[in-house]
Amino acid sequence: MSKAARGFAPRSLLRLVLIAFMLVLLPLILLVIQNSRSLERVNRLAEDGMQSAVIDTRRASDMNDLALDMERTIRRYAVLEVPELRLQYLRLLERYRMEMEPLLNVVDAGELDASLRRQLVELVDLAQAGGAEIRQRVAIFDEFNQANVALDRLAREQIDVRVARVREQVVQVRQRMWLLSGALGGASLVLALLFTYLIIRPVRQLERRILSLGDGVEPDERPISGPAELVALGERLSWLHHRLRELEAQKLQFLRHLSHELKTPLASLREGADLLAEKVAGPLTAEQQEICGLLVDNSYRLQGLIEQLLDYNRIQQVQVYRQPVALKPLLEESLGAHRLALENKGIRVSLTLDDSDPLADNHRLRLVLDNLISNAVNYGDAGGEIAIRAGAGEGEYVLRVANTGGPIPTADRERIFEPFVQGSQERKGVLKGSGIGLSIAREAAASMGGRLTLDSTQPGWVCFELGLPELGNEGHHHE
Repeated sequence: MSKAARGFAPRSLLRLVLIAFMLVLLPLILLVIQNSRSLERVNRLAEDGMQSAVIDTRRASDMNDLALDMERTIRRYAVLEVPELRLQYLRLLERYRMEMEPLLNVVDAGELDASLRRQLVELVDLAQAGGAEIRQRVAIFDEFNQANVALDRLAREQIDVRVARVREQVVQVRQRMWLLSGALGGASLVLALLFTYLIIRPVRQLERRILSLGDGVEPDERPISGPAELVALGERLSWLHHRLRELEAQKLQFLRHLSHELKTPLASLREGADLLAEKVAGPLTAEQQEICGLLVDNSYRLQGLIEQLLDYNRIQQVQVYRQPVALKPLLEESLGAHRLALENKGIRVSLTLDDSDPLADNHRLRLVLDNLISNAVNYGDAGGEIAIRAGAGEGEYVLRVANTGGPIPTADRERIFEPFVQGSQERKGVLKGSGIGLSIAREAAASMGGRLTLDSTQPGWVCFELGLPELGNEGHHHE
């Protein structure tokens, strides 16, 4: 974000939202006000134009009627010579003049204007004449009536022109309204997008940091750009990340110290149990011999658990060397370590391998195999079967270790890969496990660039699938 944008963004999220609403609404309010004024102007133009057209049309029509009335009245006066008829004629003449003046002020009559004014003077003089003279000069009304008809026609033509002009003005006002509506609407949209960016940008920065925190990836240490509340939240996320790192380091240190501390007394226990079993301290009864056997077996089992803790600690710190690894010797070694347990439970093992080799770390792959086979032996059905299939797949080397047994509940299918978590299935053995075997296996697989998942698509089988890079897809290197 530029310095100008940072200076513009308010320090408070609430203030930013309020300013956003006000600035986005401001163009819309201006638009409503301006459109109201434009509509007012359109209405005024239409009203004035229509009113003027109606008045001028009525005046032209009235003047025609008055001209006819004047002619009839003066003709009657010429015959009867009644003074009241002469006065009526003069009143009609005055009304005509009152209608003519406003009409000629708005109608461009040209020569017709001068002609009507001249004829009007003659008509006034006609009222002063006697009956015989009036009858001689009454023909003046023919020209006067023709002039009125021409004025009526001219007034209507010019009224039509004025009405057309008003229509053009209305169209222009409407066009300006549309342009202004587009401009102010666009301004509102731009402001809405700007403030959306100002709000969403720091939120997305926080989202990326939260995802980094969940994935265990080092988050961006740059400060959040945005309102003070979101900046403070970003600082809390950074604090949380450092705190989780400290706790993870403390956990690994605790496991390392605990494992090493347990190995010393365990060595003494094993040595003592071996001496007793070898009858160094004297002969043993059958019951004592059985107890010594239990001590020896459990000391070995305890050593295995301690080794698992060390493996869990080591797998997160030791460098990974990826190279082609022959899988068959590792499988045979791991199966040999579980030979007695397999024989005691009567479990059959089928092994199917192709000629390809995975790209892996020898030590970590051994840990994965040991844990998968140990899991299959401990949770498999007595008299059942363990099927191991391995070979090149689509873009990766795939190893499947499956054992007959009840399916793993849906709720446990991801939890069993978490450290120190065991599923709800009953372990078919004398000793309880530590709950970190599958966690070690999955972390070891991920550190080699692979994956370890549970395949629940085979009825009657519990199958774990290990995917590793193929030799053809990646060169030799170490991390």
